[in-house]
Amino acid sequence: MSLNKYLIISIILLIWGEVFAQNLNDTAIVKKEQQKPDKVSLLTYIRVISDNKGNVRADQNIAPTFRLVNWLNLQVGLRYGEKPQNFNSYYHYKVELKSKWFWKTVRVLARMSDNVITAPPPTYRKTNKLIIAEAKYPISSHFLVSVGGGYVFSSQQNNVTDALPTNLGTQLNYPIFKLSVRYTLKNKGFLEATYGSYDVFNPYYYKTPFMQVSTEQELSPLCTFYSYFRYQYNNNVFTPVNYFFCAGIRFHLVKG
Repeated sequence: MSLNKYLIISIILLIWGEVFAQNLNDTAIVKKEQQKPDKVSLLTYIRVISDNKGNVRADQNIAPTFRLVNWLNLQVGLRYGEKPQNFNSYYHYKVELKSKWFWKTVRVLARMSDNVITAPPPTYRKTNKLIIAEAKYPISSHFLVSVGGGYVFSSQQNNVTDALPTNLGTQLNYPIFKLSVRYTLKNKGFLEATYGSYDVFNPYYYKTPFMQVSTEQELSPLCTFYSYFRYQYNNNVFTPVNYFFCAGIRFHLVKG
C-alpha cells in the first residue's frame, strides 16, 4: 500500500476516533450560533501537497479578516509556495468581501484572486473573479448542512509574471459548488466533511473537484487549531490529481 493511502487511512481513523470519543451536548450548535463573529481574526497555515506523480510542494498562507460593518467582512490573503527545484515557485493573493448570515441562513461573497506561477515553466498569471451564494441549515443539535454555488470568471496570460490582476489572455468561465456537513464537538470545535470546487483561496474547475475532511479545535480563547486533509481528482474519483495536508492557527485578535 502506498504512503498516500496510509496517510489517508490514518487521518480518517484519527478524526473519526475523536468524534466518537466526544460526549453529546445538545446545545453545542446553539451556543456556537450565539457567539458574535470576531471583529478581527488572522488565519495562518502551512500546506504540503503531493500530486499523482509523487511530486511534493509546500506553501505558507496568511489570511486576516476584518469586520467592516455589522453585515460585511473583508478578508485578504497571501500565499507563497515553493517546490524542490525552485524555492520561489508561485505566489497568490486574494481580496474577498463576505456578507453576514442573513436570517442565520444565507450569505453572499465576492472574491478576486490572482495567481503568479514562476516555476516550472511555462510561467503565467491567472486572475479569478468569483461570485457565490451560500446557505446553511441545522439538521440536529450537532449537525449542520451548508451548500454553496457560484460562478468564476478566469483569465490566464502566459509568459507574464506581473502581479496585477488581468482580463487578458485565455478566458475560462465555469460554475463552482460546495456541499458540507459539520459536526460540532463538545470541547469548542467542529469536524467537517466537504465536497466541492472552491475553498479559502483558488477555485477548481468543476471537473477537478475535491473531497475534504477539516477540523477546528479551540486551544485557548485567543486561538484555534485549523487543519484539513483534501483529495482532489480529475473527472473520475479514482483518478487522483493532488493530496493536500494543511495545519495552522486561527487567532481571534479582536472579539465580537
